[in-house]
Amino acid sequence: MILAVALVKRQDDQTLEALQKAIELSGGFEDLKSGTKVILKPNMVMRGFRNQPSHGMVTPVETMASMITLLREHGCNDLTIADGGVIHPDLKLNTSTAYRWAGYNELSERMNVPLVDLNEGPFVTVEIESLPVKVARLITEAEFLIDMPVLKTHNQTKVSLGIKNLKGIIAYESKKDCHRQDLMRSIALLGRAIKVDLTVLDGTYGMQKGPTGQDYHKMDVFVAGKDILEVDIVGSHLLGYDPAEVEHLSIYAELADRSLSLENVEVIGEKINNLAKPLEWYATWTKDLMALHKIKGVSIEPPDSTCCSGCGFGIFVAVSNFFQANAGKDFGNIAIVMGRQKISDQDVSKVICLGKCACETNSSHPNIVKIPGCPAGVKQMTERMFSVNGE
Repeated sequence: MILAVALVKRQDDQTLEALQKAIELSGGFEDLKSGTKVILKPNMVMRGFRNQPSHGMVTPVETMASMITLLREHGCNDLTIADGGVIHPDLKLNTSTAYRWAGYNELSERMNVPLVDLNEGPFVTVEIESLPVKVARLITEAEFLIDMPVLKTHNQTKVSLGIKNLKGIIAYESKKDCHRQDLMRSIALLGRAIKVDLTVLDGTYGMQKGPTGQDYHKMDVFVAGKDILEVDIVGSHLLGYDPAEVEHLSIYAELADRSLSLENVEVIGEKINNLAKPLEWYATWTKDLMALHKIKGVSIEPPDSTCCSGCGFGIFVAVSNFFQANAGKDFGNIAIVMGRQKISDQDVSKVICLGKCACETNSSHPNIVKIPGCPAGVKQMTERMFSVNGE
């Protein structure tokens, strides 16, 4: 089967025109009847810090506004924007603060489109193999679902595109369960379970070492298609990755008995090679912080796929505070772990476990220092690390 995806270059910041062309080339509205209720699923992730711009991190408000305009011109006026962002009470991270930071509150009022926090439910349970996942009922009952991710790499999944963006539709506890079970397979199974009618990938900027941060690169591309896997195949190549090397895409393709070869995708519009920009996915913030503050004698790896976002962002802040306050210190031989990372070396003088999962995984280590919580509080982690430092 020959697949088709639209690849469009945005010219002179003309978002509406580029988006319209991408939808037309992909036939994105061909099956959309006038009067249909449409759910728009952006990528909100979380609010940024300080004066951080939203470039490459969340679906641009301008792109969402353009989509709303095109839908209304098509005769669809019953529109809803819905997502479920990262939750961390200490950092004031939730969907509401993400919407506000990204400019969506003003958009909602100006264009009269409601914003929904999918973290608040109600939910229906969907079985994905042995894992019961709570999915927002609004998504399962959608008449027409438009998935609107951004073009980014991801420090756990290599790329975060259409299929990965669906993780925002499940309950907070289910997101944690996916990390505890098998994140990559859970993402693939979720993508297979949810019917997406149109995927539009915003590549105004490409993000490196995402899913958050300030390492963004202007790319000015849109990718659109009615098949979510097609869009992710093209998006992966735009970021410089063979989709066969992206685990959740490989699993998805195997489950669907589909090929990930670009030879099976008809790209309409621009050439991928003319617009691709290889971006790195692996974040090295733990090593970078140690180098910045001249820290020695600490073993710490970036969070792997077992560490959920709520825990990860709080850990980043706590570790940053701890290293900054102890600049230049040699700790001898301690380890700081998160998620389900395991320290087997019995000679490590202290194994500081940040969060419930790390505490459970390393419970038998003789020198464990437990800082529980799901997620662990930033103040709790910081104060406990400081007390350990003084012991």
